[in-house]
Amino acid sequence: MSNSVRISLANKCQLLFGAAVLLIITAALSVGWVRMQTLVREGQQEAAQKLAEVWLSGFVEAEDAAFVPPQRPIQPGQRDEHATFRAVPKADFDPAIADDPFFAAALDYFASRPDRRHFFRMVSDEDGKTVCLYARAVRESDLLRLRQAKAPIPPTASKLEPASIPNPLEFVLLISLHSDLAHRQLMLNRVYIVAAGLLAGLLAIGTFWFITTRIILSPVRVLRDTAAKISEGDLAIRSDINTGDEFEQLSDMFNTMLENLKRNQDQLRSINKSLDLKLGELAEANVTLYEANKIKGEFLANVSHELRTPLNSIIGFAEVLEESIKTAPEPANEKQLRYVSNIIASSRQLLDLINDLLDLAKIEAGRMDVRVSSLSVADTCEGLINLIRPQAEKRNIKLTLSLEPNIPLVQTDAGKFQQIIFNFLSNAVKFTPPEGSVTLSAKLLPAPKAGQPREGAEPPAEVCVSVADTGPGIPVDQHERIFEKFTQLDSTVTREHSGTGLGLTISRELAHLLQGRIELESDLGKGATFSLIIPLSLEPKTVPLMPDLAETPSTSKA
Repeated sequence: MSNSVRISLANKCQLLFGAAVLLIITAALSVGWVRMQTLVREGQQEAAQKLAEVWLSGFVEAEDAAFVPPQRPIQPGQRDEHATFRAVPKADFDPAIADDPFFAAALDYFASRPDRRHFFRMVSDEDGKTVCLYARAVRESDLLRLRQAKAPIPPTASKLEPASIPNPLEFVLLISLHSDLAHRQLMLNRVYIVAAGLLAGLLAIGTFWFITTRIILSPVRVLRDTAAKISEGDLAIRSDINTGDEFEQLSDMFNTMLENLKRNQDQLRSINKSLDLKLGELAEANVTLYEANKIKGEFLANVSHELRTPLNSIIGFAEVLEESIKTAPEPANEKQLRYVSNIIASSRQLLDLINDLLDLAKIEAGRMDVRVSSLSVADTCEGLINLIRPQAEKRNIKLTLSLEPNIPLVQTDAGKFQQIIFNFLSNAVKFTPPEGSVTLSAKLLPAPKAGQPREGAEPPAEVCVSVADTGPGIPVDQHERIFEKFTQLDSTVTREHSGTGLGLTISRELAHLLQGRIELESDLGKGATFSLIIPLSLEPKTVPLMPDLAETPSTSKA
């Protein structure tokens, strides 16, 4: 709702209280109005009844003892400025009905109710004055009692007679009272009631205005103004209400809330200052760490590159020395051959470590490029099996190659693909116990539709190369941990074999570069199956290599 049509609390209270005052005063004055009307009516009716009794007493005394109603019309009796009397005999009932509506109504009333003798109404004449019309039914029984008693009609004479006794109507006495007193009483009552209503309304409205403004709305306005200043950011302001009621309690609680808010704000400001200092220190530390990491990466890349050249020379000369010892005419010195073999094995292990560190540094620096070329999955898998076969034969491990027919050429980086699969094979041979088996398999995966399961009739879009072994297996809760840098499982089986813990980390990063993924299925005591899933076609994405760095296939092991 827009602010233009909202009604304030003050206006609501004034409207509601004003409506309540009007309703209450109207209801109260209406009762007095009706009661005054009734009292005036009853007074005039009683006066008319008494006049009728007096008139009937005089009429009976003037009649003879034969109880015969006069044959001539009864002339009006006494008339003064206040009352008019007229007696209508039953012989004139019909014509009179057409001349006088009040008399017609009285006849209908007396005819329908034989036990009734009084009919009264108050009307206004042409001048607007009040006129009281009274009709007195005089029946045969009334005349009989009056002539016997020679006295006015007692009050009991108007009581009900049994309806079964015939009691014909002899004549009707009509009395018209022109009472200025009644008129003045009605007017004065109305004036007094209206004046009292206006006065009471003004007093009630003033009282309600004072109550709502001074007792209710004034504290509310103080709280509203205080809240408005608080919303502007002034937390030093306090509410000052001294009414001794719930508003004062609310003011005290409001002030307490402000004090707590101010204290909390001061604490937050102090904490923010401390955090700003800490943030500055962390920013400086981050810059230092970034520079140190950059220096470390450059150091690893440079040192690794510089170490690879002498290591290759050491390995080459050691192999030449080993060959010369074996081909010498004298009997070969077993101790020298063992020393040379240890030199070659240690140098190759150190070269693998250097290659892993170099690959990791290049990946972290974002300088690992991807060179897309055509790759035959079947030929590559056969070459890798033959490459790892000497190590497997030394441990008496059975190697198996399982390839689906008609696997198409894959557009990917052949060197990184070979590095990942060879790392899987090297780990499988290393951790598989003697007399175990390692299986290298490749298959096609169909391309699934969006939101639908794969169907065999759809064209293939991915190739899956898996390496399964019969080793000790990897617990399910360790599947993610083995891909972390420099991580090896803490068990007696893994401690028997050397390794840097970088092979699987580098393999996962290389799989991401090939737009693929690595999946692991293994559990403790059930062997392990590492799968590389890559698309059949890889878009070329090259990044600049570090200068003077030539990529060499790595045989790193986790």
